[in-house]
Amino acid sequence: MGLFDFFKGKNKPASSSEPASNEETDQITVKYEAKVTAHELKADEVTINAVVAKMVEEDPFKNYYSGKTLEDMTALSKRVYKYESITTVNVDFDVKEKDRILVVVEGTPIGFVPEEKAKAIQDYQTKHLLTAFVYVTGGPYLEYDREREQAVEGESPLGLDIFAQFT
Repeated sequence: MGLFDFFKGKNKPASSSEPASNEETDQITVKYEAKVTAHELKADEVTINAVVAKMVEEDPFKNYYSGKTLEDMTALSKRVYKYESITTVNVDFDVKEKDRILVVVEGTPIGFVPEEKAKAIQDYQTKHLLTAFVYVTGGPYLEYDREREQAVEGESPLGLDIFAQFT
């Protein structure tokens, strides 16, 4: 069943004499979710920075700081990161051997999934559809400094949050 067929089927009225298909409900039900960070995968700063640079380069929108500027920051504003809207789905979970999964983002190996999560991912990977995506965390930011009563720029170490979801 394709995605179009799934949405097309939503408009069809349910018949009381027709039992619900498990196939349709199984496809939209999340069976397992996992989140790992690049730091959990033991990725070094150079590797993370290289992956982030590639993600930024390939991002078609480049909506830095979620469109905010220093002038937009007020005492009620929360910290906003330059790359917080940068994501990619170019992520692979490459099974090397039992309970060892190498995460590859934008063609760059990041590191191995911790053993406990690797077991679960391998169990679901054989039977369910994987959707994976990566968000950039940290980096340059804007925030309002209450002590100085003005907006300021700062920077924190870059990171990656990697999400895997099986349906």
